Amino acid sequence: MTMSARIYRSLLSLIFVTIPPSLWAQAAETGAKVDQDTAGQDVNPTKPVFWNFRNEYHNLRGSFWDNVIIVRVDKVVLKRTPGLGGKRGVILRFDMPFPIVHAADGNITGGLGDLYAQFVYVPFLTRTFALASGSGLVLPTATDERLGSGKWQISPILAPVWFIPKHGFFVLKLQDYKSFAGDVFRPDVNYFLFTPILSLSLKHRWWIQLDGECKTNWEQSGHTGYKSGFLLGRMFGPHLGLWVKPEVPWGLYREGNFTIKTSVFWVR
Repeated sequence: MTMSARIYRSLLSLIFVTIPPSLWAQAAETGAKVDQDTAGQDVNPTKPVFWNFRNEYHNLRGSFWDNVIIVRVDKVVLKRTPGLGGKRGVILRFDMPFPIVHAADGNITGGLGDLYAQFVYVPFLTRTFALASGSGLVLPTATDERLGSGKWQISPILAPVWFIPKHGFFVLKLQDYKSFAGDVFRPDVNYFLFTPILSLSLKHRWWIQLDGECKTNWEQSGHTGYKSGFLLGRMFGPHLGLWVKPEVPWGLYREGNFTIKTSVFWVR
């Protein structure tokens, strides 16, 4: 087994052992009362999650790879505040990444990556459609230059969502990342992501997700890379969910060979 495979297996195992057995038992006892709307909730911009542990392994072009564990928490503020007009208020999100990077020189480096903070405002929400907008902020907090960009970045986001009652939802996520401060000796960051996502609920608490990503790097003459993903998930009750998703990058300017993502999350 390769070093990257051993690290990936160890990190994946860590996610599961950190969840107390009593939590799994509690989720199993309430499994018959699963709300269909919770399936895929961690990618629905109009709904918060209580916590999310996500692991991402990226097999990059050449013999390089990186693996990152991301801890995410959400919080709803200004909910139903008069005068704002939104039915969901403002959803705050915080991501704390812990990457391990196998660099070109053969060295393996791990530590804290760049923190990510996001706010999303939902001014329009009905049974079949919602509109979410806001912005993210990337903070250059990485403990090593190989683990982050060294740049402050702002990332405005717009995401219309079409709900399919009792079956799932479809969302178009548009987000642009642009650096505005930071280490002057590090490359500037400026790229645009276009991400369509289709989430469909199945029987017996299962759901699937089909998605794609189009990434245009404005710092590299507008070169565009693509990737496609397929997610299989299961709810273990109305709150606890688990999913696994392989992704395949493609196109002339793809950034890697394949990606495997896993997530355990708890919805409110």
